[in-house]
Amino acid sequence: MLPALQIIAPLAKMLFSTIDKAIPDKDLADRLKFQLNEQLLKSSTEELKAAASIVEAEAKSNWFVSSWRPLLMYVLIFILVWNYILGPIMKIIFGSVITFELPGDVWTLLQIGLGGYVVGRSGESIARTLANRAVSNKDE
Repeated sequence: MLPALQIIAPLAKMLFSTIDKAIPDKDLADRLKFQLNEQLLKSSTEELKAAASIVEAEAKSNWFVSSWRPLLMYVLIFILVWNYILGPIMKIIFGSVITFELPGDVWTLLQIGLGGYVVGRSGESIARTLANRAVSNKDE
């Protein structure tokens, strides 16, 4: 979704400046810019709703479909452990080892996945702590 917004934002800015140049009536130009901005926001909202429904459908599906993201992260972490911990130990013991090369895009995916997991889990912990604190303060 972010790439779409990165494409639309400069186009919207260009359209706004074109409206300012082409339409001498300031009120009409402002109304057109408002309507254009409203349509962009509406389409962004619809895109977010569609993405949310996809995630919801995955979560309600069978175990494999709902777990593909964590499984992918486990596989990537296994490759890292194999290449950088187990592989060197096996190379010392046996003299050779098979390693798996990860393309640069996979490294980016791993960083985003782990970062999202860590931030998500931290957010859950913070929310749980705040909720428990609110309940205990209410009881007092």
